[in-house]
Amino acid sequence: MSTNNFLFNFNVKTENDAQKIYATSMRRSLAGVVDCILVLFLRAFFLQVLNNIFFQKLLLNFLDDFEKNFGTRVPKGTPEHVQFAMHHSIFIYSLIIIFLTILIGAIYHAYFNSSSWQATIGKRIAKVITTNNNSEKVSFINGIYHYFLTLIPVIFILFAFIYSQKNGYTIFEAFTKNHILTILGLLVLIATHAGPLNKKKINFFDYLMKFEFHLGRTEQKMPWTKINK
Repeated sequence: MSTNNFLFNFNVKTENDAQKIYATSMRRSLAGVVDCILVLFLRAFFLQVLNNIFFQKLLLNFLDDFEKNFGTRVPKGTPEHVQFAMHHSIFIYSLIIIFLTILIGAIYHAYFNSSSWQATIGKRIAKVITTNNNSEKVSFINGIYHYFLTLIPVIFILFAFIYSQKNGYTIFEAFTKNHILTILGLLVLIATHAGPLNKKKINFFDYLMKFEFHLGRTEQKMPWTKINK
């Protein structure tokens, strides 16, 4: 593939392009809203279960240890308090829980997009099918990769917010005072909103993973139903 194709040409044609009807950004956005709500409920349920059987006790142990060292149960942002928290077992367990919570979304999207539905529940409702650029079902592992790529804008926004708070800037000041942040922001913006600029209506992350989104539904009634070849 030429450099020109990689950078600018999302409209590489295949034999079946004439029969393909690509899903609009509006349909994908509708599907995304439904999926976000469902994943939010899954994550809330997961965190509630963890809290009831594990984390609540861990938090109480942390507060007890904290009170023994500092004479208070209210942590503040002082270097001593931060250092204590980072060296306590609650810190590593919290990181693991955060990772597992994120992984719930990745597994949800990867499983359903690689299932016989070829669509998440949101896409199924919006009549959107996920395929690769050969109109074939995507793999589970590529679904995982694609999900984490789509988190790049969220990670960037969090980074920009933390940077602005740390330096006492507003978000606007953070971008105007840091040219690297501005350039990265523009690149993320272009990568995320490339859909209207190409026939397939895909963004740069979709393009990297060779994902396409078409109108329609598969005939299988359940996502685990085997596809007859």
